Amino acid sequence: MLTKELAKLCGWKENGRYDAVVVGAGSAGVGAAIAAARRGMRVALIESYGFAGGVATKSCVPLYFGFGIDGKQSTAGLSEEFIRRMDEVGAASFITSKDCAFPEFRPIAGRPLTKRIQLHPETMKLMHRRMLEEAGVECIFYAQMVDAVTDGDRIEALLVNFLEGPGLVYADYFIDCTGDALMFRQAGVPVNKYAEEDGMHKSMFFFVGGVTPFDHDYNSQLYLEARAAGRLPEKVWHYFGYSLSLNPGVVNVAVCYNEGDALNSRDMSRMDGEMRENVFAIVDYLRKEMPGFSRCYLLETAAHVGVRVGQGIVGMDSVSKELIAAGMATDTPVALINRSYGAHANSSKTFMATWSHSSSGFSAVPMGALVSPSLSNALAAGRCISADPHTVATFRMMNTCMTLGEAAGIMASLGGDMRTLAYARLRPELDKAGFILEEK
Repeated sequence: MLTKELAKLCGWKENGRYDAVVVGAGSAGVGAAIAAARRGMRVALIESYGFAGGVATKSCVPLYFGFGIDGKQSTAGLSEEFIRRMDEVGAASFITSKDCAFPEFRPIAGRPLTKRIQLHPETMKLMHRRMLEEAGVECIFYAQMVDAVTDGDRIEALLVNFLEGPGLVYADYFIDCTGDALMFRQAGVPVNKYAEEDGMHKSMFFFVGGVTPFDHDYNSQLYLEARAAGRLPEKVWHYFGYSLSLNPGVVNVAVCYNEGDALNSRDMSRMDGEMRENVFAIVDYLRKEMPGFSRCYLLETAAHVGVRVGQGIVGMDSVSKELIAAGMATDTPVALINRSYGAHANSSKTFMATWSHSSSGFSAVPMGALVSPSLSNALAAGRCISADPHTVATFRMMNTCMTLGEAAGIMASLGGDMRTLAYARLRPELDKAGFILEEK
């Protein structure tokens, strides 16, 4: 946290002034930036990578889950627009199997979005950029937020490390889409760092090419036998996780996992190194023992460890276990969510946590989960909203994160103190944007 006086003393120069600044260009950040810009705000989107998409594009996870709950579409707005545009260029397909292995390999067309969706990762990068630029968002990529300049209950500016050097970016409103509430932490307000035992393991997905047709059930059984016999690395999933890519002969493999602190550079570096070693061991196993993979080759590994949960804001409301248990209990919904959590536990033996829970039907994220009582002009969106660490799984999927980002962008466009924004002002705008906020 920096004061205005300290920022002035350090001599950092202004490097941009906006109506709204969004930090993090994952699904939530894309949604927030576009929503605010389409409503007339001058918006900057700050991202350390050279492209948008977050985990989908930097961690080899081009899978949009969560659109369908009990066979009903649960999110729309920008998240649906994005999928429809991807589908128009042949870069989206419904996944037909429960285990995510098989896309349909045909257009979604006008069908309701009620299934998991496989996307083409390179097209995702392009489509995100197109939609951002069409909305008038200034994409400031290759830049990293370092600190926040605060004055009372307001963030005045962010200190950003640009390639040309550090500078201050000023705005009326700031939206944290970093995944781990890093902007709020740097602003010196309370955040909730989740205990490792309450979280989910980290992953490293990868793509292999040169794969020929194979029998799913047979290969899945071979994997289980190899794991039981100790021919695989210790930290791999209890089943053969994979999905056929939209590119012929390419398979997205998802078996490598690790445990550690997602908010510690040294621990993230350790996990990254260990999982990269395991990726090569898995590819070697696939070549030697699995039919269809004898001539496969490693195409790409995740550029960033896949993190599912790390840290969230302490909000005016929260996605609590009680809220999930009660179903549609909130009267200020900004996104519908599922009611199941506990997968990806920090154990290769169980996968499902001892605290796992599953119920049918919908719950919803309350507006106050995006708002901190400590700041008047800041919002959170995506997986760093206020929540019980166990319930992050109910809203962390990319389509829901984009919807939460869109809600935050709309909230910022309404102006005033975010802590006192009336839901009666917000709801008509969400309805106009096509949000699905009631179970139908």
